[in-house]
Amino acid sequence: FRNPNTNRGSCNHKLEPIRVEGENNKGQGNGGNSLSEEQRKERQRNIRLHIQLLEHASRCISSTCSSSNCAKMKLYLKHGTTCKLKASGGCKICKRIWTLLRIHAQHCRVSLCPIPQCMAIRERIRQLKKQQQAMDDRRRREMNRHYRLGGR
Repeated sequence: FRNPNTNRGSCNHKLEPIRVEGENNKGQGNGGNSLSEEQRKERQRNIRLHIQLLEHASRCISSTCSSSNCAKMKLYLKHGTTCKLKASGGCKICKRIWTLLRIHAQHCRVSLCPIPQCMAIRERIRQLKKQQQAMDDRRRREMNRHYRLGGR
C-alpha cells in the first residue's frame, strides 16, 4: 500500500501507517529487522551458548558442578515443571526455557534424549509437519482438479 497508484477498489481514504511494537522507526532498509548483522551474530552465539548450557545442565548430576551457570539452569528447568503460570499464561522464564527446548529439539537426533520434553517436542513437530503436508497435498489435488476441469 505504499504505492499511491495501487488499485484499492472503492476504498479512497488516505492510508496511515500504524507503528507496530518492536518495529524499528525507519521500517525499511533491513526488511523490518532492527538487528544489525553484528547484533544478529551475537544473538545467535548467545542462543548457542544457552543451548549448550541447557544440554549440560540436563545431563549433569553433580551438586558441585564447575560450570558457573549449571545450577542456575537447573533451577530454570525445575521452574518450568513447577510454574503455575506457564508460558501460555505469560511467564517470561517459561517462555525462554520452552524456546530453548524447542530449538534444541529441532536439531536433536538422539533417539533417547535426556533433555526434558525433547522427545515430546520432536513428536509434536513431526505431527505438525505431517498435518501441514496433508493440507498441502489436499490443496494441490484441488488445484489440479480445478485446472483439469478447465477452471469451471
